[in-house]
Amino acid sequence: MNFEEKLGKKLKYLVFYPKNIDTNKEYNVVFFMHGYGDSMNGISGVIEYLSKDNVYVFLNAPFELIFSGIQSGYYWYQFPLENFDEFAISQNYINESIDEFLEDANFKIKKLFLGGFSQGGIMTLHNNYRGKINGLFIIGSRMYEELENEIVINKNTKIFLSHGTNDEVLNIGEGRKIKSFIETKNLILDYHEFNIGHQIIPDQMFELNKWIEQI
Repeated sequence: MNFEEKLGKKLKYLVFYPKNIDTNKEYNVVFFMHGYGDSMNGISGVIEYLSKDNVYVFLNAPFELIFSGIQSGYYWYQFPLENFDEFAISQNYINESIDEFLEDANFKIKKLFLGGFSQGGIMTLHNNYRGKINGLFIIGSRMYEELENEIVINKNTKIFLSHGTNDEVLNIGEGRKIKSFIETKNLILDYHEFNIGHQIIPDQMFELNKWIEQI
């Protein structure tokens, strides 16, 4: 696998490049964010089921999760959402890291995608990146209704939403709330439910692949 770890100004990230990347060719860039307690290395395993023709940037959350004095993962903010400072810091770091990567890219950008699983999906929905995003993907996630009025998504941005009907961490009702919210905004949505728990499975990634290719 053609992975390269990078230490950005605000975040670490793990980048997957297509084999023999051509600097004169256009590539989709997919920013992928992990969930609470995971890392860029953990979430990068999904690459096994994704198209190898795209560039993938697996962002690492800025805050370390410590249990019994041992570092055991990372998070974008602590649950429940009471520390809005952490939430805002992470959102700013995400946006700065996107800009940083795109500015340093030695290839042409085709289309840009931002998404994530669980807490990474929450960060996606509430992100409000000011640059052009062609697609957002949100997997096994939820929406904070108290921040609903702050969500701004361009009408031309496509959305992929997927959730497990047996999700024991964020139940299917959370995914359906996001679906209803997106539909009330008349945004273009590709929605999928799977008979799974709080996890990512190959079939979800295959659907994500198809969605990216169609945009």
